[in-house]
Amino acid sequence: MYALDTRAKLLARKWPKYLYHDPFLQRELQAVPINDVKHHYLPSKKLAHMRQTTKLDRQEHLALDMAETLAREAKVPLSKIGVSGSILVSLHTTKSDIDLILQGSDAALKCYSKLKETLERRAHGFAPYVKNDLRKLYRQRSLNAAMSFDVFVKHEQPKVLQGKFKGTDYFIRCVMSPNERDETYGDRKYHRLSRASIHATISDDSESIFTPCTYRIVDVQMTGKHTAPSEIVSFRGRFCEQARRGDRVWANGVLEKVVAKDIENYRLVIGEDPQDFLVTVGNSKA
Repeated sequence: MYALDTRAKLLARKWPKYLYHDPFLQRELQAVPINDVKHHYLPSKKLAHMRQTTKLDRQEHLALDMAETLAREAKVPLSKIGVSGSILVSLHTTKSDIDLILQGSDAALKCYSKLKETLERRAHGFAPYVKNDLRKLYRQRSLNAAMSFDVFVKHEQPKVLQGKFKGTDYFIRCVMSPNERDETYGDRKYHRLSRASIHATISDDSESIFTPCTYRIVDVQMTGKHTAPSEIVSFRGRFCEQARRGDRVWANGVLEKVVAKDIENYRLVIGEDPQDFLVTVGNSKA
């Protein structure tokens, strides 16, 4: 199941105890009660195990090969890379993608830079998506209502964190280390206000490759009585690499008020509804 609302409906019908209303995020999350956790799957531990065994199938071999190639070429410790997705929990098939995790901003930035160069040269088995690959992705995400296929291609084709490795689809998720985040759970409370559509200019895209991804914005235009947001945030990997500093963007999502002891600001959260989008409509440098 790909769509978040489809997953939530299934859990509500069959396993409601796995739906949790978070008092700080003010939204329903899919969560497993601590007492029900039997095993904690760690991406880095899975990769380490795969390196120590000779009993790997083709998809596992490809995932290990890709991780080792990326670590070698970017000169980062293999311990900073992990295997996620279906391979992590041994539920993969011969058609499964390769899902990798890059842990910590230093490793992520080094790998991203090297991967961008590698994709341009189509070296070491890496290749960017072509139109046929993107058409499949467009259908999978059911984006007909959100944007045209041509607009989708314009945003997705340059991306580095997705593509092909030796003919198999890959997706890479970059995550910061806990000590790199300036927020501890419970420090802030997020109040969902209303759906909103905005036009803005990206002033800072330094966290655009990470999950969650953040785009700081200025020159915001929006309708309604609420204060304009200072950032666009998404917890979905699909919105990584979506815009660059200087881009003028059009975004649709949910406006939230962020309250803490010393701050009070607003953000636009995208990716929780099929109609959410973030697209570039120009560049202030042009």
